[in-house]
Parts: sequence; C-alpha cells; structure tokens
Amino acid sequence: MILHRFLRPFAVAAALACALPAAAQELVFGVNEGVTYRITPHETRERSKELGEMLSKALKRPVRIVPEDNYPKLRKALEERTFDLAYVHPAHHSLRAIRDQKYQLVVITKGWDNYKARFLMKPDAPFKQPQDVLKTKMVMPDPDSITAWMVRATIRDLGADPQKVSLGTTRYQDGIPFMMENGFYEVGITAAGGVVKEWQSKGGKILFESKAVPIKHVIASPNLSPQEVETIRQVFLSLENSKDGQEILKKIGFAGFRTGDGTQMAELTKWLGI
Repeated sequence: MILHRFLRPFAVAAALACALPAAAQELVFGVNEGVTYRITPHETRERSKELGEMLSKALKRPVRIVPEDNYPKLRKALEERTFDLAYVHPAHHSLRAIRDQKYQLVVITKGWDNYKARFLMKPDAPFKQPQDVLKTKMVMPDPDSITAWMVRATIRDLGADPQKVSLGTTRYQDGIPFMMENGFYEVGITAAGGVVKEWQSKGGKILFESKAVPIKHVIASPNLSPQEVETIRQVFLSLENSKDGQEILKKIGFAGFRTGDGTQMAELTKWLGI
C-alpha cells in the first residue's frame, strides 16, 4: 500500500506527459540558401527569424531555425528526416528527398522558378553552336551546386559524357568571370543573374543556356500531418497579402511563393540524373 502511494505521483506525471499535445513539440526548420552565394549561417538565421515566428504562431508549436550551408550535411539531415520542414536552394537535394524520403513539396519561390545555367564566352570567342564548347575548357560553380547538376544534364543532352569534357569548378558564382578574364577557361557557366548581367555589360556573350529548373523549394517531412503541411503552405502563399508578410518577404529577399508542379518536378529529377 505504501509502495502504491509512492508510485502514484509518478504514474500521474507519466500520464500527463503522454497527454501533451503533439503541437507542443518543436518543429525543426532547416534552411539552406546555397553554397555558391556568400550568405553566412548567421545571416540566414536573422533573415528567417520573423518567418519562423509566423509559422510558430500558425502551427501553435515552437519553430527552430537551423541554417545548413554544407551540402553533405544537408543531404544527411534530409535522409534522416532531421528537418521537419526545409527551405532548400539546391533543387537536386529537395527533389531527391521528395523521391527517396517521401518529403512533400509545399511551395516554390517566385523569381527562382526559371533558373537556367548560361554558357558564357568572350566577345571574340569562335564558338557558334552549343556543341562547340565540348572541345574547350569550361568552368562552373561548386560540383554539387544545382547549377553544376544542370550543366552536366545539358552536356548529356548535347550527346557527350560530362566525365569526358574539360569541366573545372570554382566554389562561387562570381568567380566565373575572373577565371575567364585571366585565361584559365574559355567558357564560364553560371546561373547568377547579376554575374550574367555584369558579363554582358562588359561585352561578354551568352552562347546558349540550359533548360529551366525551379529552385528554392520548401519541403515538408512525412512526419508532419496533412493539416500541418496545408497550414504551412497557406502561411507562405499568403505572405504577399499582409503588411507583416511583405516585411518578411523583404527581409528574406523574395517576391513571394507559389505552388509547384509535382509532375514537372519528377521529370526534372530524371533529367538531372539525381
């Protein structure tokens, strides 16, 4: 009887713990803004702070922002479903997670839904058609960037093996022109609009460009309920419609979000060779 009275408080506490609503559990929101742009984890956390607070309020559960700018670690986190929600710049990582870990596409980022790798050349370059670049030295960003994946897919479309062409890499997109101007490479490949614009302002040319790929996806883990996923989707889609939402968009640097096309994503997964 004494033992029963001793254990009773612990039984009550255990019952209360089990009764805590799932909504009280922390949601881990992983954010990756790419490795070929110079954005630090601290900047990512600060940029996403108010967005996390808005999601927390809508979901009625705490949201923790976790910046991840290392692609191998990003892939591991998605494979292990460490992230309940993820904002992923490199589309190949989100597309892989959708296919293999059953993440769900929530929204894609406006203004980044027509992302193309552009093959740049000097004004006096002799190249006339895409196939001409297959015999010269080219440089692209980080080999695991979405741009690099698009480049390799484009080279395959041209009938060549990416492993058998001269294809160097440099981590940052803005390093591409430097490599060309200093004679290291004849063709530079980038998808950064600012880099392309500056190159053209100096007389540089675009020989051709890759197929377009929507990048910067928000994806949700299968750990989240359908209701939670829809709540999250509506938060992102409605940002443009309120003053607070517009301030968040301004801070994170995007025009807004829209729903994506699942069929298109599956086709791009195959094209990229993920």
